Amino acid sequence: MLLVGAPNGGAERVAPLLQRAEFDVHAVRPSEIILDLVMGTPFELLVVGYPLPEIDFIELIRAVRLRESASLHAGLVLLARPGFLEAAQALLPVGANRAVSLGWPDSRMWRAIDDLVDVAPRARLQSMLVADVEAPGNYDRFLYETVNVSRSGVLLQGEQLFAPGTPFEFAFRLPSETQPVEGRAEVVRRANGGRERMRGLGARFLALHDDGGTRVQRYVEDGGQATVHPGVRR
Repeated sequence: MLLVGAPNGGAERVAPLLQRAEFDVHAVRPSEIILDLVMGTPFELLVVGYPLPEIDFIELIRAVRLRESASLHAGLVLLARPGFLEAAQALLPVGANRAVSLGWPDSRMWRAIDDLVDVAPRARLQSMLVADVEAPGNYDRFLYETVNVSRSGVLLQGEQLFAPGTPFEFAFRLPSETQPVEGRAEVVRRANGGRERMRGLGARFLALHDDGGTRVQRYVEDGGQATVHPGVRR
């Protein structure tokens, strides 16, 4: 991953999270060469201090999200100095994935980006997931196989890939349950072919309907073991 100009000890604060995810961290000073670097090098994650006078952030996001960019599918996190969080959040609709404040406690900062770096507690899960991705005037349906699940998201194996930020409706079943877990999620990254040895997507949950969140949390806490809980239809 690439760490650019993290201010006020920001690098030290995110380091434990990145180490848990086994990232190789490349820290660089902010300059205009960053645009060429992200376009020519396939980074999985970009963590950039905000604001930085040396960088035009609209140009940076454009360089990352260009179709020919090697970092097209990287997660992009903006580490905002106190007082600049709102300005950083304004960049989310144009291609950044997260804006976090250096004024937040470490635990809140980590929760905000843990789905991007794939370190939330998770349990192995082999199940078919139906994804309905919105298309103009309609929905396109795709099938994926779940690899693992956490309280915040799911790793999916499948051939159809979408850009980070793509939302979709989904349904899948936990082992021995007949009632599906349903909700809405968004793509946050593509699977790492070298580390995860598969083709697919990482997605975070935006909403889990009914008691789906409780059931997923129980499944993860049980270590992926299907156990009987009151109120769950089998």
